[in-house]
Amino acid sequence: MKKLLFAIIIAVIGYQFFTKEQVAAPDLPQTIPLETFAISSGDLVLVNRDTQLQQDPTNLAQIPTDIAANVVVDSKFMLENQVMQPLQQLFEAAQQDDIHHFIINSAYRSGQLQQQLFEENGAAYALPSGFSEHQTGLSLDIGSTAGKMENTAEGKWLEQNAPKFGFILRYPKHKVDVTDINYEPWHFRYVGLPHSVTMQEKDFALEEYISYLKKEQSYTTKVNDTTYFVQYTTNSTTVNIPNTSIFNVSGDNQNGYIITSIIEE
Repeated sequence: MKKLLFAIIIAVIGYQFFTKEQVAAPDLPQTIPLETFAISSGDLVLVNRDTQLQQDPTNLAQIPTDIAANVVVDSKFMLENQVMQPLQQLFEAAQQDDIHHFIINSAYRSGQLQQQLFEENGAAYALPSGFSEHQTGLSLDIGSTAGKMENTAEGKWLEQNAPKFGFILRYPKHKVDVTDINYEPWHFRYVGLPHSVTMQEKDFALEEYISYLKKEQSYTTKVNDTTYFVQYTTNSTTVNIPNTSIFNVSGDNQNGYIITSIIEE
């Protein structure tokens, strides 16, 4: 009898915990068109050995050489414009944590430059044109002037804290079987919030996250007191979203769109 009573108590507690953790999906009264958005562009496009970039970035800007006091930047480096503010916030947060020795070693690469690197150095060093994340304008190589990234405070800080600002370590050591790319502790990719935080919490590489979205279709989460509703759709004409004026649409570079809405309270 005691065992039965204990089991019932555990079941009730478990049920309460489970229901408490559920976040109700919002109503979706607003219909937006998708014809103006491309599956091949956006912050969440997947580019890897099997998925070729279909569209060059259209909003490139030069990374300011004075973006932060703790990073060395060559004036030739460029990224998509929407990456600049979160990148600056990332370096400034590191500065507040006494992390001082960053250097940007690479950012956007044209298809021509990427192909040149591939032909000169081979597949062990670079991917051929069209298959490198650097062509998206969303990725950059961040090093440390104090040593190798895997051994420095800069590398350790970024791996832990970059997701707070929309960046992910694209090629982690324990995800080589997923990414088919060797560990690159310097290669960071912008995917935006809340995606980077969800990926960190669930220990997803980008490939796994896209698969997760395709399976789940939607989820709601809160990051820094902001509530996000994330949807996945393969409909190329319209989608119903929450009643909000703040949303972002990204293609996955495969066959669908990810819509990220901020729930205005």
